[in-house]
Amino acid sequence: NLGKFTRRLQEIKRRHQTVVESMAEGILALKNDSRFDPSINYFLDRFYTSRIAIRVLISNHLVLFGSEEECPGHYGIIDPSLDVHDIVDDAASSAKYLCNHHYGDSPPVKINTFHQNGSKDDEVSVEYIASHLHHMGFELIKNALRASVENPHDGEFHPVNVLIVQGKRDISIKVSDRGKGIPMKLQDQLFDYHYSTAPEPDKDSRIPPLAGFGYGLPLSRLYARYLNGNIRLVSLEGYGTDAVIYLQNFSENASEVLPLFNKTSQAKYQIGTMVQDWNVAGSLRPSWS
Repeated sequence: NLGKFTRRLQEIKRRHQTVVESMAEGILALKNDSRFDPSINYFLDRFYTSRIAIRVLISNHLVLFGSEEECPGHYGIIDPSLDVHDIVDDAASSAKYLCNHHYGDSPPVKINTFHQNGSKDDEVSVEYIASHLHHMGFELIKNALRASVENPHDGEFHPVNVLIVQGKRDISIKVSDRGKGIPMKLQDQLFDYHYSTAPEPDKDSRIPPLAGFGYGLPLSRLYARYLNGNIRLVSLEGYGTDAVIYLQNFSENASEVLPLFNKTSQAKYQIGTMVQDWNVAGSLRPSWS
């Protein structure tokens, strides 16, 4: 019956609550193994996207039929008029709290909005899932805060600037820092699950790490891509980094993007060790390929 089914979903959701962290620890342990295959990123993108979709279904059911409270005016976990500024501001507060805990201080975060239609209103609304946007905003702002703290200018922290833009088709959220940026050669690795610019975190600590597991950026990009958006980074070495979240402005364009299993995906799993086919020292491919 419905009650039994709902309780089973609650159990499944609770049991798999720490899957991401457990997988991240496994990747950290595996990446120093000589048998490590970087193509695991393809598998993890598909695995985590499926997990996101399943948890959306479960969470929606638990809000509609279970004990989880539904917010007034929401359709399950979907907010038809989500205030982007409020969610980003809340994500910034959470990121600053964590930064303060690890470094004893944090740079200011300045949030501005811009409407293509010329409106001066701070509110930018979109039909979206609040927890997904919070996750993405928290991750990008957290990274920007860390970069700013570790690269002060004359003893002062550059502020992290967030610009929310509502266009005709897209809603874009740009997070900008002056944290010295990242060399071009390393930028392709930023969305790899086994790569992080931070040292490996203490697994036994009860305090959430600021960085180091390597899944923050790639998982955030999957949240964006799940509803037909994206996350892109532009970094200028010696200056700073711009990270942009792209969301669909209209819900009819925000369809689920889910993995398929077919001959193309099957071939991806059957390809052996990649043989270098470009004459570029120290790389399997040129950075522009």
